[in-house]
Amino acid sequence: MQNLALLIAIGIPVLLILLLRSHGAIVFLSLCAGSLLVLYYGNDASIVGNVIGNNSFAVSQYSQLTLLLLPATLSLVILKGSMAGGKMLFNLIPAIAVGLVAALLAVPLLPYGAHNAITSTSGWKLLEHNQQLVVGASVLASLVVLWFSHYKHPGHHRKHGKH
Repeated sequence: MQNLALLIAIGIPVLLILLLRSHGAIVFLSLCAGSLLVLYYGNDASIVGNVIGNNSFAVSQYSQLTLLLLPATLSLVILKGSMAGGKMLFNLIPAIAVGLVAALLAVPLLPYGAHNAITSTSGWKLLEHNQQLVVGASVLASLVVLWFSHYKHPGHHRKHGKH
């Protein structure tokens, strides 16, 4: 029961990708883009957020969380229905990758209460201990699914009859 918050944090992206039939590998790469935005623009977003809001630390956290999740959320919505039913089994792997890596990236940006509730669990400790393996396998799996879901075999798209 302690790991319920972590399971929800991982499960929501997985369920959304599968229910919306969005391309999980592209959503994963969008999450990676969001991570780069936080890395390079996180402090700037916090400054802008602090000008607008009155609670600087909370606004800073939510500004960075928004930068992290916005590209993946937009990709999720824009790519709705982009995965055919037959390819959904292959889409499960990148969907799980999105859930795991999103948790690794988002949990440190959560407010103290939610952050502490998740990071004190055995599931988080296991995920954090294996984060290099999770990230590496997620990148590889997402790229492989992306490559093979868009690969066109040369010569198979010619019209028959007139040349």
